[in-house]
Amino acid sequence: MSFFGNTAGRVAQWSALFGLLSTLLLTILPERADAAGTVKINVNLAAQGPVMQNKHSMINVWDFRIHWTSQAAGQPSNYFASHYPFVKNVQFMTATGGNSTRDLFVDPNNTSTMTDYKFDELIAALHNVVDQGLKPFIKTGAVPLKYSTNPHISTAFGVNVRPPADYNLYYNYIKAIADAVVAEFGINEVKTWTWGVLTEYENADWFIAADGSPNSTKIAYFKLYDYTVAALEAAIGAENLNVGAHSMTVVNALWDERDFIDHVATGTNYKTGAKGTQIDYLSASYYDGAPGQGSSGLSFADTINLLRDKANSVGLTNLKFGIDEGRILNGPGDDNRALFSRIVAHSYQGSYDAKLVKTMNDAQIDWLSTWGLSTEAFWGGVIPVSTHVANLAYKMVGDNRVGLAVTGSAADSTNEVDGVASFNRGTNTVHVMAYNHNSYMNASVSETPTLTIDNIAPVSGNTVTVKQWIVDDTHGNFWDTWVADVLARGMQNTAYSWSKYSMEVPKYLVNASDRNYWYSRESVYKSLATITPTTTTATVTGNKLVLNPTLTTHGVVFYEITNATNTVTTTPMTDDLNDWSKTYSHSSGLIFDTANATVLGDSSRASRNHTNASPAENVIYKYPGIRSFSVTGLYATHAEAINNFKFYTSPNGTTWTQQTGGTNADAPINGGDWTRRVYTFNSVPAGTEYLKVEFPTGGALSYNPQLSKVSLNYVYNHVVNPGFEDNTASVQSPSSWYTTGKNLDSDYTEGGAYSGSYKLVHWKNSPYESYTYQTMTGLSNGLYTLKAWVKNDYGGLGTAYMQAKDYGGSSVTTNIPTFSSWTQITIANINVTNGQCTIGFYSNSPAMKWYYVDHVEFIKQ
Repeated sequence: MSFFGNTAGRVAQWSALFGLLSTLLLTILPERADAAGTVKINVNLAAQGPVMQNKHSMINVWDFRIHWTSQAAGQPSNYFASHYPFVKNVQFMTATGGNSTRDLFVDPNNTSTMTDYKFDELIAALHNVVDQGLKPFIKTGAVPLKYSTNPHISTAFGVNVRPPADYNLYYNYIKAIADAVVAEFGINEVKTWTWGVLTEYENADWFIAADGSPNSTKIAYFKLYDYTVAALEAAIGAENLNVGAHSMTVVNALWDERDFIDHVATGTNYKTGAKGTQIDYLSASYYDGAPGQGSSGLSFADTINLLRDKANSVGLTNLKFGIDEGRILNGPGDDNRALFSRIVAHSYQGSYDAKLVKTMNDAQIDWLSTWGLSTEAFWGGVIPVSTHVANLAYKMVGDNRVGLAVTGSAADSTNEVDGVASFNRGTNTVHVMAYNHNSYMNASVSETPTLTIDNIAPVSGNTVTVKQWIVDDTHGNFWDTWVADVLARGMQNTAYSWSKYSMEVPKYLVNASDRNYWYSRESVYKSLATITPTTTTATVTGNKLVLNPTLTTHGVVFYEITNATNTVTTTPMTDDLNDWSKTYSHSSGLIFDTANATVLGDSSRASRNHTNASPAENVIYKYPGIRSFSVTGLYATHAEAINNFKFYTSPNGTTWTQQTGGTNADAPINGGDWTRRVYTFNSVPAGTEYLKVEFPTGGALSYNPQLSKVSLNYVYNHVVNPGFEDNTASVQSPSSWYTTGKNLDSDYTEGGAYSGSYKLVHWKNSPYESYTYQTMTGLSNGLYTLKAWVKNDYGGLGTAYMQAKDYGGSSVTTNIPTFSSWTQITIANINVTNGQCTIGFYSNSPAMKWYYVDHVEFIKQ
């Protein structure tokens, strides 16, 4: 499934695999249209997740001699850092052999000598990589011609697909390569590199035994991997080695790649005789057949899930997982030819790649390698939309991912509006990437979502700085102008050697006159492909920032918001249901199921021990200030339809409210016999302290469904009795709160709360003064936020405020506003320097004037 090779053979191969579209008709330059949608994008800075990693760190090259020898020599040492700062690794595919050009010998065809090694071209290319501040990734293979008894050249890829006749001879060859690079670069440099063993190891067009048997081929690859890794360990040291293997996986191949994972985990090493073989990562290929036509095999996420689930089931729980090659195989139906670097220059690629950014973060995929970054591949040329998206996504690296939820309806039901958001406390920066993707390249309806960022506050003043980048047809994109030029010149499909939608335009133009025309206009295309941000200031009101982007079809918008902090920080909790230690309680009819761990990709799940109509079994979690949660269920869909779990929240463990506003995402397991469904709720009612997960009742199978994982984000609230619930009754003196002032009877609790059952009231039928407070001690020094929900219908309170004091700085207050509905008030950036703080609510008010207080929070930022 790799890049170059025999073009005709590869197109035929993949046409057969994917059944490529032949009737899709496109208008080349569609007109854009607008319609009214109701899409809302909500970003929650309180729902803080894992640190964002660089998903675009890898590029791959079909032959290092093309781009990393003469082309790279003499380039400025900061070329990649200034043009493609996200790139960190350069993968040399099939770097050590497979034909007379790739074999690293003085004479690849001379079988009278097997050790006439010649590594100078490889070492020169590696120097050029290192000189750019990048790290090489050397993918060994294919087997040199003279090391196979009867070498056979693959029609698809033009390399020898046979195993070595003598594995020890091959071991010596790989060790000689590794010894040479250590001698040239030193072990401290080489130990930062990555190594791989073959490309798509289970693909018969890359590797197959002489008898064509799946079993013979599988064993031959096990040997090849074991001998290669042993040679690398001998030269570099196992502790310095990062090595793995690349399977096809997205579609079925000659043999099951999971057998290899079993081998490296528990099999007998063919070289050493020991149990298992070192492995540090697993990678795969992923290709859509054409724009708008997905893979005929697994989805992008499930391609990696298949590998990860198998690895986890055999104890390989610390591996990295990536896509070593991929994106889109062919152009659309009016063209239907192979894309040069599997990337279209159309704006479609921008939203497609933005969607992949979200998918990779959702599915915990560590990298997606790319074949090209400009119209000249790497050095020079015009930057396409896909590279813009990678550059923008790189700005999020090091941030914590935060919650992003999409609600409402798109103006065009086939538009997919979504995104990903992050926050960096160290730089006080928020990033949001949103996109409008449509699988139809000619779609033309824009979306105008309302983008609201919650739990945001300026670090200083009341405004933040908003920088916005747009990538679409008319921003950062040369494609429409090039298409117009093509039409004006009357160019036909015969003018191209690859798909006319390919990003590397001058690389596939057949006629010199067309190439000359491109270069005569290249400066224009470069100007059109430049993206320039706009910068504005925006006011934050009530810890909310509202933005109104326009997303044309296939458009991407990226925001960088500075001078911004979050008003609360959450703590994640994940329960893999290996025991009950993270739960508050569970009903008696639940057991742990540890069977079929390999099939289900999970070593332990909670399930029922009956199919009774009642009671409904449940698991309850108690964590302070729950802000969001997700639940993973496993369903035996081969036997019965999905009957969903139900979810309830509570502020006190007695009053429960069912939550129904979440989203579901399904993935097949074991060929669709089971389904993994992930329920996600990006927000819950304020004051939530309890989460209950309730199993469905009845059904045919007691083991269906199974509870696989529960994750939630919660906030540690330092306020004791924050919702005035602890006394479980209306009282004059609520537990953990104290009163001073002239009228000690003017504060009390009663029903009619914002959340839960009870609220604090300030009221008296004569003029009154009172102060309800509590002092928190043992605080770690740092910034905190004080919040409370308040209500006051009529105003006229005199002096009434919320206060924070005695924290090592000056007293700070915010007045109680006049609102007929519950309103949250906030004091942010309370800098505790002495380990304590007193918070309170003060009134000096006329007779009969009142306000309510509920759900008070004092939370570290």
